[in-house]
Amino acid sequence: MSDAYDAPSCFGDVLSAGRSLALARYDILDTPREQQFDDIVKLVAAICAAPIAVVNLVGDDRQWFKAEIGLGVRETPLDTSFCAHAILEEDFLEIRDATKDSRFAANPLVKVAGGIRFYAGALLKDQAGLAIGTLCILDTQPRPEGLTELQRFTLQMLATQVMTQLELRKVARQEREGKNDLANAALRFQSIFNSAIDYAIIVMDRTGSITDWNAGAVAILGWEAPEMVGRDLSVFFTPEDRAAAVPGREMRHALANGRGADERWHLRKNGERFWASGEMMPLKDADDVIVGFVKVLRDKTQARLLQDRMAQQDERLQMALAASGSVGLWDWMVSSDRIHGDGNFARLYGLDVEGCAAGLTEEQYQKYVVSEDLHLLRDSVRAVFDHGADFLVEYRLAIPGEPIRWVECKGRMVLDATGSPYRFSGTAIDVTARKAAEQQKQLLMQEMSHRVKNSFTVVQSLASQTLRGIDPEVREALLNRIAALGQANDSLLQTSWSAIQISALLQRVLWLGADSGRIAFCGTDIQVSAEAAMSLSLIVHELATNAVKYGSLSQEVGEVLVSWHHDGSHFQLVWQERGGPIVEKPAAKGFGSRLISMGICGSRDVLIEYLPEGLQARFSVDLERVIPKS
Repeated sequence: MSDAYDAPSCFGDVLSAGRSLALARYDILDTPREQQFDDIVKLVAAICAAPIAVVNLVGDDRQWFKAEIGLGVRETPLDTSFCAHAILEEDFLEIRDATKDSRFAANPLVKVAGGIRFYAGALLKDQAGLAIGTLCILDTQPRPEGLTELQRFTLQMLATQVMTQLELRKVARQEREGKNDLANAALRFQSIFNSAIDYAIIVMDRTGSITDWNAGAVAILGWEAPEMVGRDLSVFFTPEDRAAAVPGREMRHALANGRGADERWHLRKNGERFWASGEMMPLKDADDVIVGFVKVLRDKTQARLLQDRMAQQDERLQMALAASGSVGLWDWMVSSDRIHGDGNFARLYGLDVEGCAAGLTEEQYQKYVVSEDLHLLRDSVRAVFDHGADFLVEYRLAIPGEPIRWVECKGRMVLDATGSPYRFSGTAIDVTARKAAEQQKQLLMQEMSHRVKNSFTVVQSLASQTLRGIDPEVREALLNRIAALGQANDSLLQTSWSAIQISALLQRVLWLGADSGRIAFCGTDIQVSAEAAMSLSLIVHELATNAVKYGSLSQEVGEVLVSWHHDGSHFQLVWQERGGPIVEKPAAKGFGSRLISMGICGSRDVLIEYLPEGLQARFSVDLERVIPKS
């Protein structure tokens, strides 16, 4: 590193004529010290526990201090200035260890023994957003952790107050009302002080007697300022903390260490308790004599209650998991590419408990996965990592000396604050018993289906023989209706006779050989109950039969569109024919027409229209009669 130190090369551009003109408008350079600015540097030095604090204004060839504590001079040249760099920033500059920053390591103010090590500055900007200086603090000791959130907030808030004071001076000068300057500045300062309503800021003398109380304190604690000025700060501490002399201990700790932070319960005016994070700092005068304290509180009750609830829920979850013994928890950490599982997970997979807790590779945790199931499992895992897909997969484990075990794994990818994958977490459940029950149920359903099919065959045969001398059209219609019921039965078997997707049902029932390509479907697929499936099967079969005989499907160019939708409470199915002969309302109703007019599940909410372009039938029914019961 070179021993030479240079101010920023672009500094000449920064200090343009416009910036100089902006500073000149405030008529502030080389003016005497003023109490309001001195108070600001004292307050910021006390709150930030800094030996040096400065209101710094940057001119063409110098930096001039309107107020300072710890320096003893009113100006310094620009070539050693930290603020020359600060005003190039957007709003704030913090240097935690100047000896390790290439911009300042060679600065004479840093290289000297006991020199500057820490710097933090908030920009002073005019109403046009032009930086004219900084409110900054400096320390001869590095601060690896930097400023606290409260200290940074206070520094920026007081930088705003500095600009407010400067604006007031400019207005006073322009309006020749210099005598009102201090009163307006005090009013503006109080407004800014009280605008921090998320923080209770309490100022005390050395004995702990309250001297100032902001609007945030009123909002959080409930007392108005006149009620509290002159009272001891212990009034908002709990009885047990007062008995333990906590208020005095906090002041002694702040005196000894420069600040004291804690989190504890406090009292509101109405006696209600609230959880707060607090910080107490000593206040010093110009002679570095401690004259009092400032305490800042922030209400964190909701965060504390949420933390307690989460801890309680976690405890209950762990108790439930321990009692069940069949649910394992796992976390796949993206950074290490290792899977960590709890004791239940280890036992479920036949793995070492300590090894699972320490972390396993993908191959290690999949040691006993049946080889035929590995491809599905790994494809599902890759889909999560590559696309953020949901993770739900079932596979088998072949643990030596134990029967084949089925597990169901569910999980999801958890993202960090930047939106990047952080960990892949989920559960593993032993579903062996459920799989065995499902297999047994499927065998029973297949046996039942076989017997039902035999029954339909017998019925068709008997009907055919019985109706041998009857009109062939009547016989064919009856046999087709029995066949439609058989098709619906086969479709429902695929879902254990509980429910079926409406598209699958309609495609199966409306298979019409060469004509099947002229029937189109439109609608969001939903599950329908067994009762609704049977009703729909008979209705659409009857409509299709009529379309083939008399309607659009009797012509080569004719088509049918079957559409359906629901609005959350009602379900509607529409049958629309196009391209067929002109249709007319029949003079008499046969069984088929009466079956159609009964509607879905017997709702009788049916509208049949014989339009020039073809027949149109609308069927409506309450949605709860169509969807499966939960």
